[in-house]
Amino acid sequence: MVSRFLAAFAVLFVLVGPITMPAQAQSSFGRPSEAVPRNSREWSDQTLQHFRRALSRADTALHTTGGNRPHSTVLEITIAHDGSVMTVEVMESSGNRAMDAALVRHFSRIKGIPAFTPDMNIPSITLALPISTRRG
Repeated sequence: MVSRFLAAFAVLFVLVGPITMPAQAQSSFGRPSEAVPRNSREWSDQTLQHFRRALSRADTALHTTGGNRPHSTVLEITIAHDGSVMTVEVMESSGNRAMDAALVRHFSRIKGIPAFTPDMNIPSITLALPISTRRG
């Protein structure tokens, strides 16, 4: 079950582009916030969008460690049932240790991932997140 979900998430990650926009609700501070996901598919969509936004807000360490050149890294991110990031590890290195460390540090600090939905009856999930930087 979990392996099928991970495979589906990986396929979804490849197929879904930045065209899709998550449902949003207005927060009390005037900032839009995402609606609470109702099922694992919505959770996957929102989590993927959350990761994309996080990468676009990446800290300056990515710029000072070679983020202006193309790199590909695959991170393994374990998320707890409550949406908190438990661990982040490099599965495939970019070849640049400083870049890999900056990505691990950045994704370890992510907040706001939605809690699991009722149909996700697991204590945690580990996702493979391929990242390509093409700044220049």
